[in-house]
Amino acid sequence: MISSRPNLAYLKAAWAAHASISAENCRQGYDEAGITFEQVNHSWIVRKNNTLVSTMPLRYTRQELRMGFLGRIEMEARKAAAEIEGGLLRDLALPEHYTMIVEVERSMRHLRQRGQRALAISIGPATNSSGPMQVHAEILVFLDAPRACLFAYRDGVDLLVDLHKKQRHPRAATYAELAQRLAATINETFSEMLLSEAA
Repeated sequence: MISSRPNLAYLKAAWAAHASISAENCRQGYDEAGITFEQVNHSWIVRKNNTLVSTMPLRYTRQELRMGFLGRIEMEARKAAAEIEGGLLRDLALPEHYTMIVEVERSMRHLRQRGQRALAISIGPATNSSGPMQVHAEILVFLDAPRACLFAYRDGVDLLVDLHKKQRHPRAATYAELAQRLAATINETFSEMLLSEAA
């Protein structure tokens, strides 16, 4: 049975493998990069520091190997995105007429094209709503480990300026736990804004 939870050990190893032969490391040899190959029948089993990160045909290019890493990373990243979205949908207590947009497809396209590691999520009032409270939140969830950057603002004013760094840049053991932490901070911020408006 295929797990619906992301394999965090795989994500860490696969991103490291991709980085070790990309950009400034594009001329680095595979041994130097910590990437090993084992031939099994008509394929190569590719490992980064003993973690299986890809399977390739006997003939491939370096670019095809990089794209192979990103293709398998995307499968795990989609699981991470689903886990974070499900947690936020369950735990967020947003004001009426507020909505959350999870940019899964755009983020996956940027992952495939540029190796970008972030999932963008925005929270704010629906486009046709009006009212005195116009708080917006943005979240960048990183797809290499359960960590994120959280931004919340109103009329260009940073609402999280007094929060501890661990609340603005949370880390967790799983994406489900990360969603809980993010939701708690957002709920508190939105609740405080509602109370200040009512006063």
